[in-house]
Amino acid sequence: MKRSILSLAVGVALVITDASACTTIFVGADASSDGAQYIARNEDMNPANPKVLQVNQEKVNKETEFKTNLNKFTYTLPEKAMRYTTIPEWNDKGQFRFSSNGFNDAGVGISATETIFANDASLKIDPYLEDTGIIEDAIPDVVLPYVSSAKEGVMRLGKIIEEKGAGEGFGVAFIDKDGIWYLETGSGHQWMAAKIPANTYYVTANQGRLEKFDINDKDNYLSSPTLISFAEKNGLYDPKKDGEFNFKKAYTKDNAKSDGYYNYPRVLVLQKMYNPETKTDFKDVKSNDLPVFLKPAKKLGLEDIKNGLRNHYENVGTSPYATTYPDTTKRPISVFRTQHSHILQVRKDLPKEIGNVRYIAFGMPTLSVYVPVYYGPDSYVEAYTIGSPETDNLSAHWKFRKLQTLAMIDFNKYSKIVQAEYSKQEAQFAKEQQAMEKEYLSIYKTDPAKAKQLLQDFQNKVMQDALNTTDKLTNIILQDLTNSVNERYRFKGA
Repeated sequence: MKRSILSLAVGVALVITDASACTTIFVGADASSDGAQYIARNEDMNPANPKVLQVNQEKVNKETEFKTNLNKFTYTLPEKAMRYTTIPEWNDKGQFRFSSNGFNDAGVGISATETIFANDASLKIDPYLEDTGIIEDAIPDVVLPYVSSAKEGVMRLGKIIEEKGAGEGFGVAFIDKDGIWYLETGSGHQWMAAKIPANTYYVTANQGRLEKFDINDKDNYLSSPTLISFAEKNGLYDPKKDGEFNFKKAYTKDNAKSDGYYNYPRVLVLQKMYNPETKTDFKDVKSNDLPVFLKPAKKLGLEDIKNGLRNHYENVGTSPYATTYPDTTKRPISVFRTQHSHILQVRKDLPKEIGNVRYIAFGMPTLSVYVPVYYGPDSYVEAYTIGSPETDNLSAHWKFRKLQTLAMIDFNKYSKIVQAEYSKQEAQFAKEQQAMEKEYLSIYKTDPAKAKQLLQDFQNKVMQDALNTTDKLTNIILQDLTNSVNERYRFKGA
């Protein structure tokens, strides 16, 4: 990637600790208001490291050994890689890392990863292979270009875990026209995956939450071959005492003290949003026992998912951003260190070029705009493809991050301005999408080149429009702050 030519030429060291944390939402086709399927996640890590959009074209791998940037994991790749999209970060070592999410030419999407933790008992027997096991940094690039279905994605990743081990705990989502699959690790070599019931939604926040496993139902469950026998042999599961096998109870870590602040509240606030009849109070959640798959009170749409990912407990009256001294009793979903937020949408009745869409919000989603990023285009506006951990004036990452930093100076005042403007823009995008898609469908079979150009032009337009709005908002807030500073330090006299 080309680094920004306007990076700061001063010796300012950005000392920010990487801390991977995410919030995930899935919505099945029969639980959505438009019949689409959705997988979505906030990626929370280092706010200075930019995310950049990439299209990875179909290719023959000249070098078939994949090497990750963060540990010693390697894996032999197939000779041919299909076209796929990603959004990696560009770090201070000049590396692309954490490709995060995207679609491939077979219509498969991935979101990787939700950081989760196995319990101490399982890790004592089968620890993570931190030096050589597969980790978040590698998963999209060793899986997505080589699978033709969501289920195949689970099987490929599962095989890698069995052969090479997991270097950390993670949950990975796969989506295609037939449904959503979610894989969770249980130890260094054990894992399970479940197909999300189409009439439900699922939310998780840095904890393993899968429970039920049916070894005889391969249409809806997959796992490592020794998942249950390993648990029995090593005292993680006793059929006589425990009854039906429960993956979460056997393998997943649950710490009421830390999770009660960090994880449980995020899951509960989303379940309260989507099922207002939920009676559970935040103070009553003392273990990871909230429902796994739920039917929403009303069918969920794209806006419901956006609102979920933007949530900071404003709907329950305890937003940490509404006070000078933040309420730290509950870790919110939308945090300043969110690098980006993504919503992958699959509309199975449309060509993948327009039916598979990623809605991407750079930075903190509460103070950002979700830009529709279609699978079809071969390029993006340059600002979305460049960046550096050093502040610049060109990259999309830093344009959004500057606005968010200014707005956080007085969240109560400036968030309303930002949210109102971005809300109008998202509504305008939706209208323009509808018109563009209608025209695309009328010509893509008879004039595919014209349809492709139509989609490319639309992609360029919405991306540039988002940047223009962001620049405008930044100037509005900066002007107001300038006036405020002037008033504060206005010395009387000539």
